[in-house]
Order: sequence, then structure tokens, then C-alpha cells
Amino acid sequence: MLGDFFQIAGTYLLEVLVATGLQLLILLGPLLLLAFIMHLVSGINERLSYRVFGRSLYLYLFGWLGTSVHESGHALFALLFGHKIVEMRLFSPDPKSGTLGYVKHTWNRKNPFQVTGNFFIGIGPILLGSMMLFLITLLLYHETPSYPSYRFSPDVWSETGYLPQLWSMTITSVTGFLATVFSGPYAAWWKTILLIYLVYCIGSSIKLSGSDISSAFLGMLFFLLFLMLFNLATLWTGNFMTDSVFFFTGFLSGFYFLVILSILLNIIFILILSLFYLIRRMLRIDSTGK
Repeated sequence: MLGDFFQIAGTYLLEVLVATGLQLLILLGPLLLLAFIMHLVSGINERLSYRVFGRSLYLYLFGWLGTSVHESGHALFALLFGHKIVEMRLFSPDPKSGTLGYVKHTWNRKNPFQVTGNFFIGIGPILLGSMMLFLITLLLYHETPSYPSYRFSPDVWSETGYLPQLWSMTITSVTGFLATVFSGPYAAWWKTILLIYLVYCIGSSIKLSGSDISSAFLGMLFFLLFLMLFNLATLWTGNFMTDSVFFFTGFLSGFYFLVILSILLNIIFILILSLFYLIRRMLRIDSTGK
């Protein structure tokens, strides 16, 4: 009898772990993957910008805006999750420490909501930076980028041709965005220049520091614990949480596309900056004869 109990309990616990892992993968998997790629791409963009423009020129010509948006992302989600902002500098370069700005905040470590908020505060620059692209497009062109429906579920990966179809829809949406910018009814040369400037400034600063990542990791662990306890208490009634998570991710399609669009635009900037850097090196070699 006791053996049957432990067998049933063990089976139930395994189902809870599988359901929790699946929900976490569906809910945070695409977001974390895109955030990681965005972090790498914007880091390369920033380093190339330093080489092409010089650190000081880049910071005061472009970096001031990107850093301000970056720190505002931390501050916004800190406030949304009930944290208290103690001190904030949106743009204050410090040559000694290398920091460009910072947000110092405190929270109640016994409050699950505030602890979980550290995840969103940590990745806040990526979230706010992508939302800024949405607002910029809306203000300049009176419409927002159209995006495909990204749906992620356990069985979607087994569908033949789904990933190529998803890629094709993404390229179509990106092409549509570029058509709006360059030839849409509200297109204008000064809007194109302003958009390029704003996207470059913001995009090159959408990266996370070590403290951002560690803070986000702490919040994610707490969110994982909460999800596991919730499943432990409710899974016996049915796996409705997985269905709810899958339904919720449908609302994130627009955000996924904005991050993908930001990544692609940053890659374009990287290619242009790399070309400028190579040309400058070639000219320097020709002038010195070495």
C-alpha cells in the first residue's frame, strides 16, 4: 500500500516537473533566445562603433540616448514590480568604472512578486528598447510594423515546414516594414534619417551587463519555483496552465517580431560599420606604407 502511494506520488511529481519545464520553455524560451541574440549583436555593434567613431564621440553623439533608454528600461520595470528606486543616472559615464549609467533599487526580499520582478528588471532594456521601435514607427509613419503570428507549443515543432513558413512570414513582415519606411504614404527623407539615427542609438545599447544577467537569473529562478508549486497544487485537476501559457504567448507575437527586427537592423549596422572600419584601416596602411 505504501509502495503504491510512493509510486503514484513519484509519477505525479514527474508530471509536475515535465509540465513546469514545458510551460517555462513555451513562455520564456523564445524570449530568452531572442534576448541572448540581441545581447550579442548589440555588443558587437557597440564595440565596432567605438572603433569607428572613438569612445567619446560615439557616447556623446549616439550613446547618450541608447544608455538613457537602457537605464529607463530597468527603472520602468522596477517601478512596475514595486521596487523602490534609490538613485538613478540615465547617462553619467565614469571612465574609472566604465559604467555609463545606473539604477539603484531596493525591494522586499520576502515579497514573491518583487523578487520575480528582478527577471523583468534585468531584461528591461531589451523589452523597452523593442517597444521604443514600435512607438517610433507609429509616430513617424502613423502605423506599426505588421507581424506574423508566432505560436509555440509542444507539437508545433513536429509540423513539417513550420519553421521555413515562419521564416518566410518574418521576411515578408520585414520587407513590409522597409516598404513603409522608404515608400509608404508618410515616407520622407528626414524621417528615414531620423529613424536610422534612433534605431542605431537604441539598438547599440540593448545589451545586458553582468549584474543585469545575474539579477534576471535570480528572478527567473523564483518564477520557476512559483510555477512548479502552482502545478503541484493544480495539475491533478487538468493541465490547464500549459494551455493558458500557450494562449498567452499569442499576444507576444508582436514583441517577438520587434526584437527580431531590431536584431536584423543591428546586423545591417554591423556590416556598414565593419566596411567603414576596413576602409579606414586600408587608408591608414596606405598612408604609412606598412
